[in-house]
Amino acid sequence: MQKNDDVLVRIGERRESLSAKQQKLADFILANYKTAAFQNSTKLARMAGVSGSTVIRFAEELGYDGFPGLQSALHRILQREINTVDMFLSADEAGENGTEEKQGKKGGFFQPCIDSLHKAEKSIDEAQVLQAAELLSRARNVYIVGFQASAFLAEYMSYFLSRIRRNVFRISGWGNSLFPLLPEEGWSEDAALIFTFPRFPAMSYALAQFFHEKGVPLVCVTSIPANRITELSEISIGVDIEYRTYVDHMTPALYVAEAIAKKVAKLSPETSVRQLELFESFTKGTHVFTS
Repeated sequence: MQKNDDVLVRIGERRESLSAKQQKLADFILANYKTAAFQNSTKLARMAGVSGSTVIRFAEELGYDGFPGLQSALHRILQREINTVDMFLSADEAGENGTEEKQGKKGGFFQPCIDSLHKAEKSIDEAQVLQAAELLSRARNVYIVGFQASAFLAEYMSYFLSRIRRNVFRISGWGNSLFPLLPEEGWSEDAALIFTFPRFPAMSYALAQFFHEKGVPLVCVTSIPANRITELSEISIGVDIEYRTYVDHMTPALYVAEAIAKKVAKLSPETSVRQLELFESFTKGTHVFTS
């Protein structure tokens, strides 16, 4: 992360040029940023002892596109350093996960998820998604990596991608799960897809290093555009994930995985149909499903 991308550094550097009320808000955020990140603009203003308009002007003065931009910047700080205990306590202080209480009343049970999808949509580069699909479509072998909170994304992607193309491998670590899959040469003909979100699992980085050293092109799906894995990747897809509580809103990342898989299928329709037919024949013959 560049220095001026750190919201706390930005606040510190510009504090003296702010109005008295904005300085009061700045001091509150600097001292309570873990709690501030989980508030809506109205509640943050009340907690800091300023007006709602001061919060909006403060965000704009710092160069953000209104309060949502400021809140996203605070979330990026939390993604790097906050632990689950901090999140649990901060969410409790915010009153039933801060903005979710109000959103739930406004639009029902799924409103927070809907809002999260709308927000994430603005951050996703469709050209990068298409480039990722093209790489995965033509690769000889595809290795899919994801641990901890990203494990389900890797499982999801492995299952559906393997139904439309061959040689898709879910990598769950070193040893017997990886060694039999390794080719003797031609690594650049393969591709690896890595799902990784803060806090970044060490195994994800270790495998990214391994594939990078072997010359395997990497696709990284993450919420932090600049991290140790994206530095090794040919393609990086940023997904704006909101970290409001100790339970992350991962739905946008799931949809990105779905979008990539669909684009892979459309790029090679004949191969996809043939593989789907083989899948159906296999599941029928082995009684994988039941009525």
